[in-house]
Amino acid sequence: MLQPHQPLSLHESLVFRSLFSRQSSVSLSPSFLRKLQLAVFLGGVFFAGVGFASGQPVTHQQIEKWIRHGSVMLNDETGKTLLAYHPDTLFIPASIVKIYTALAAFDILGEGFQFKTGFYRDPAGNLAIKGWGDPQLISEEIHLIAARLKALGITHVRQLWLDQTAFSGEIEIAGTSNSLNPYDAVNGALVVNFNTLFLGRKTDGTVYSAEPVTPLTPLARILGRQLKPGTSDRFNLSVRQEYTIRYAGELFAEILKQHGIQIQYPGIRQTAVDHGWSLVYTHANSQRLSSLIAGLLKYSNNFIANQIYLAAGAEKKGYPATLAKSRAVFQGYFKTAFPAHIKGTTIDEASGISRSTRMCARTMMAILERFRPRAELLDRKKGVLVKSGTLTGVYNYAGYIKTGRGYRPFVILLNQGNNQRDRILTLLLQYNHSN
Repeated sequence: MLQPHQPLSLHESLVFRSLFSRQSSVSLSPSFLRKLQLAVFLGGVFFAGVGFASGQPVTHQQIEKWIRHGSVMLNDETGKTLLAYHPDTLFIPASIVKIYTALAAFDILGEGFQFKTGFYRDPAGNLAIKGWGDPQLISEEIHLIAARLKALGITHVRQLWLDQTAFSGEIEIAGTSNSLNPYDAVNGALVVNFNTLFLGRKTDGTVYSAEPVTPLTPLARILGRQLKPGTSDRFNLSVRQEYTIRYAGELFAEILKQHGIQIQYPGIRQTAVDHGWSLVYTHANSQRLSSLIAGLLKYSNNFIANQIYLAAGAEKKGYPATLAKSRAVFQGYFKTAFPAHIKGTTIDEASGISRSTRMCARTMMAILERFRPRAELLDRKKGVLVKSGTLTGVYNYAGYIKTGRGYRPFVILLNQGNNQRDRILTLLLQYNHSN
């Protein structure tokens, strides 16, 4: 039985950034590709030995052998329950809750929703950038923005001003901490490149950007000097709150200069755009919500999940975004969509990182039934469409077994020390074969 994976490095955990962009800037070694397959695509455990084996129909006794504290459900292609083991006991769902986040986001925002960033000028020639929570505001997207601003005739900027007031300044996602882990990235209205910098240092001490599409900035030069000569690493800027807004401004400034837009005065200032500023351009991210959700489910990015969560709340309740507004909107949606499942269910945030979230298998199954038309958005492994959920002592799967007649949704919730979810999934596949 394979053991749970070790945490990925920042570079490995955020490699999806290059996989998702139009220009891949990270080279992947064969060993890393194997590690990526092992730890990212399926939340850390490969389906060793899982297949459509023949055998007798699965019994509760067979399931029970691998469960100390957990539940299992399997429905057929029409929604009929085939197997239910402790379906109404509440457990920590971890990242499988992202399926609910995706479902709610589609219904609240619409599949065609695009995150936006606003650009404003004042009479003095300053340029203000107002963020609206775009989680995919990466270097490639900023290059598109700079080209568009140049095409609009902007060739000279007095100074850059940044507006991050679309999100409350007091947002702390339950379950995150002040760490270097990528899943602890700080959410905000104006965040670039997931609050990360991928830097290298040559043997002569020269600092360089390890992503060709991302220019070196003053902050990057400072941080890069922490590296040993001849090495490279990814820095998480979330450990210093002031780094987030500083890096956003510096990255925009460097890319604007690359596109021939001159900035007269260096340094970044903050503002709240008001009637003194005139809107010159609103950039809609090139990825619509449907593409963003596909990446969210495949790579299980907590930052993206909660950016969507916060933006959805603000779109319905008004900006600035707050956790209270988002909870109200998502709870309201849950009550409307799943009125029979309100009792006991607690969804503390959108990514599953909070250990205060509680859900039973029957509720998760109801979510899967409603999500069935979008089943193919989940990652596929050995014929199974699956989302994993993993925390310390939490080993969950939710998804669909594809058959000749359609999709059989399944839920495996294990809140126990031993990770037996693959063994249980093997049994569900055997059930699928024998019925």
